[in-house]
Amino acid sequence: MGMILISCASVRDNVLRNLREKEDEQHHRILSTRPLPENISAILDIPYTDSGHRGHLLDVYYPSNIEGPFPVIINIHGGGFIYENKENNKLYCYNIAKDGFIVFNINYRLVTEGNKFPGQIPDVITALDWIGNNMNQYPANAEKVYVIGHSAGGYLAVITSLITESQRLQNVFNVSKPNIKINALALNCGFLQMERRGFKWWFMKWAIFDKGFKKKEYYPNLIFKDLPEINLLPPVFITSNSDDSVNVMTFYFVNVLKENNLEHYFYYIEREDRRLRHCFDVFNPAREESIKLRDEMLRYFLLF
Repeated sequence: MGMILISCASVRDNVLRNLREKEDEQHHRILSTRPLPENISAILDIPYTDSGHRGHLLDVYYPSNIEGPFPVIINIHGGGFIYENKENNKLYCYNIAKDGFIVFNINYRLVTEGNKFPGQIPDVITALDWIGNNMNQYPANAEKVYVIGHSAGGYLAVITSLITESQRLQNVFNVSKPNIKINALALNCGFLQMERRGFKWWFMKWAIFDKGFKKKEYYPNLIFKDLPEINLLPPVFITSNSDDSVNVMTFYFVNVLKENNLEHYFYYIEREDRRLRHCFDVFNPAREESIKLRDEMLRYFLLF
């Protein structure tokens, strides 16, 4: 039985590694055809902890042709906790920096790098703490700090913002309070409902969790609708579109926000004549719909 379990785990890991390599190659091919905006200073591959792991690196981008300090955006990439990395979001972050922001674009260790969920949560908390402690080394306005999360990154944006404000959740996830204050979140096509049922959601949980995860102390604290700390969320800009494969989770989370009377702005795009897809603006930020979405998000952020 032990040999069978080892074999099943090995098959799973190989499947996920192949998926990661395929997706990374596809995203690299798309992004390599699109030019980066000019007049952006970029500081790359800064370690936010001294592990030496590529998952513990971040990049910083800000305008080089105007003076700061700039409002701060922390970007958390998606990829189902399985694939993608900060480089996949580089073009997107450059475009935000072009609009007058300083962007901290973070990595975290993936499931395919031996870090089962929820191991990504302490990575992001560590990154937030590093940013809070080192912001004064950059042209950053520490009074204006916003977090963007795409897909699985949307989940990490919500849970880490709650952990930042809750001693109980810090204890559950065995992390310290990060030295940062988040003014608002943006959730882009977020994976926001960990308890959702159905085959494709079962497959994802099979891929990212260790066996027996539902019996772990942390698991009930991953379900947003049941969290007493949900009222600690900062204002939320939440977006999806009619061609987003996980838009049902956005509708779910909008209802959570409404039921708890939480400040939010729901920006939904419905198009029948043009396909948009999941997180379309990340890989094509020059698209008309992408520019409008980004403008609305940044305008909302600056209200807080």
